[in-house]
Amino acid sequence: MNTENYPELERNEYTEFIFGETCLEDPTDPQSAEALTSWIERAVELDARPVFLEGVCERLNQLGISCTAEDTDIMLAEIRRRYKECLGFPCPRTVQEWIKGSMPGFTSIKNNYDLCYALEMDFNQTAIFFHKHYLSMPFNAKAKVDAVFLYCLYHHKPYSVVAELLEKSNGFVSQEKAHTSTAQIKAAIFDTDDDEQFLRYLSEHCYDNEQQFQTARALVNEEINKLKEKIRLESSSENNRLNSMTIAAMLGYKYQLRNKDGMESVLPKRFTDSLPKDVTLGQIIRGEKVSYEVLRKYLVLLKFCNYYRDAEKADKSRSTAINKYEVNSRLMDFYGELNRALNQCGFSLIYPLHPFDCLVLYCANTFDPILSMHLLNERN
Repeated sequence: MNTENYPELERNEYTEFIFGETCLEDPTDPQSAEALTSWIERAVELDARPVFLEGVCERLNQLGISCTAEDTDIMLAEIRRRYKECLGFPCPRTVQEWIKGSMPGFTSIKNNYDLCYALEMDFNQTAIFFHKHYLSMPFNAKAKVDAVFLYCLYHHKPYSVVAELLEKSNGFVSQEKAHTSTAQIKAAIFDTDDDEQFLRYLSEHCYDNEQQFQTARALVNEEINKLKEKIRLESSSENNRLNSMTIAAMLGYKYQLRNKDGMESVLPKRFTDSLPKDVTLGQIIRGEKVSYEVLRKYLVLLKFCNYYRDAEKADKSRSTAINKYEVNSRLMDFYGELNRALNQCGFSLIYPLHPFDCLVLYCANTFDPILSMHLLNERN
């Protein structure tokens, strides 16, 4: 197969507008209350819009089922029927809750792909549905489940092949070749239309869930240690306070000690859910299981904090103020570095239409990103 026909998933017409405004417009003053309010309003608007239900409704209409995004009963009945007919098993409760109004998550990415199969989407339609309606990047081929769905959708395999390949790959052990680049893995998948050949390749090059999470925990712990070392050099505080100080360095406050006097957060739920706190920091350090959402947010915020603390240190050693071109150059460097880290552990890449990712990029596109992040979290 010629991989030149593979659509560019990192940037397309759905992301270009937000990406341009987030990353390419002139940087702002982090202490500008007007700018901060504008960022939050944009992210809240993204968070509130029922993009998932709009997507399901649009697809069902294409399939001949007349409904609107408010007709959740009609949608739920049809989705349940399609799971049994197309996939051969009942619609999971998680997906039913999505139809009833909860936000789709990625703790079990298989649910996201299964729904696309139940809605009879092809490779391109699935990619667009992830972009527009899951607000995420599809087909991170380094992760085993993504690789299986990428292979089956690209080569037009029925769902029975998906189920068979996932079942056969259950016993695969972790392999060092899983460090192969995602681009190489995708190219190999596009060029392979033989199930047994694909399985052999999968067993050698893709993460299972445990290896994916082990890699993520290792990266997060590495970033935690980097930040703690910076804190030690800047403070004479005792080591037993370092966890709390690490949270404070990332968010600008000590999570457990906040008192908002009953005030509700004005930040979008997709931003505030699973933010770092002492208990999850301790779990990660001890190697205990935490969710995909927690690990990904830790990795993003730690990389942000470490990258821009180093940038602040460099700025203090110079005689001239940073200009807008340097702000943008740093943002793009950070964006690339962060995506390489997310990709390394098979996590979804930064996606500017997601409210959490959007606000992180807004903060990065200011003259003082660390202060911007802290001021943002004062609204939480």
